[in-house]
Amino acid sequence: MLLPPLDVILYMVLTGALVGLVSSYFGVGACFIMVPVMIYFLESIYNVMPSLAPLIAFGTNMAIVVPTVASGALRHRRILMAKGMRFPTRHFKLFAIPVGFGSLFGAFMAYTFFESYRPIAGLILKTLFGVVCLIGAYRFLRAKPAPITELKDPNPPKYAVSGFLSGAFAHFIGIGGGIVYMPVLNALLGVPLHAATPISLATMVIGSSIGAVSFMAFGYADQLLHPLDYPPLSLGWFNLIMWGFIGVSSIALAQVGPVLAHRTSPAKYKLLLAIIY
Repeated sequence: MLLPPLDVILYMVLTGALVGLVSSYFGVGACFIMVPVMIYFLESIYNVMPSLAPLIAFGTNMAIVVPTVASGALRHRRILMAKGMRFPTRHFKLFAIPVGFGSLFGAFMAYTFFESYRPIAGLILKTLFGVVCLIGAYRFLRAKPAPITELKDPNPPKYAVSGFLSGAFAHFIGIGGGIVYMPVLNALLGVPLHAATPISLATMVIGSSIGAVSFMAFGYADQLLHPLDYPPLSLGWFNLIMWGFIGVSSIALAQVGPVLAHRTSPAKYKLLLAIIY
C-alpha cells in the first residue's frame, strides 16, 4: 500500500494545521505533537519496527519544521517591524551558526548510536525526547519572563558554546530544537520570551535544515543495508508521504501564531507554553 487510508490522511492534515499554529505561536517545532502521530502512522500502517519508526519520524519532523518555522519567523519579523522594533539579528547569528555545526555533530552521533544499538536505539531516543519535553515545561512554569525592552547585548563565547551544545543535543534526539532553544535563550542567555520566540524560530531553520539533510544521508546508509525495513517513498530517515500531508497545512497555519503571540502578555505566554508541553 502506497498511500494511507483517507481517514489517516485527514488526521495528518489536521495535525499539520495544529503544528503550524503551535510552532509559530511558541517558537518551538511542535515535535511533541508531530512525532507521536508519525510514529503511530509508521507502526500501524506500514509495520515499521518500533526502534526504527522514531528515527524516521524525527527526520521527517525536522524536514517539516524548516518551511513551517521559516513562515512563522518571517511573520514575527514583520510584526516586530510594524511595532517599530528590530529583529535581534546579532543575537540570532551568534546563536544560530554554532547550532548549525552542533546539528551536524548531533545527527552523526544519533546515527552512530543507532547502528551500535539498532534493536533499542530508537526507543531510547524516544524516551529521552519525552523527558526533554517535561523538563521544558517545568522550566517555563518557574521562569520570570522579562519584557522585550530588557534584551541585553549578547556574550559571544557564551552564545557559541550554548548554541553548539543545544544543536548537538536537539539533533541527537532528532527534534526541531525549539524545546531546547527556548529555555536556553530565556533562562541561560537572558533573552526575553517575546524576543526568544523569533530567534528560536529562525535558528530552527538553520539547525533543522542541516539536521534533516543529515538524517536523510545517515539514514540512507542504513536503508541500503536494510531496505525492507523502510516504508514507501522514504529517503533514509525521511518519509515523503508524511512530509506532504502534514507539511502543507502546517505552513499555512504558521502565519496565524505570531499574530496571537504578540497579543499575549509575557505572564500568560509563559503559562500557556508550560501547559502545551
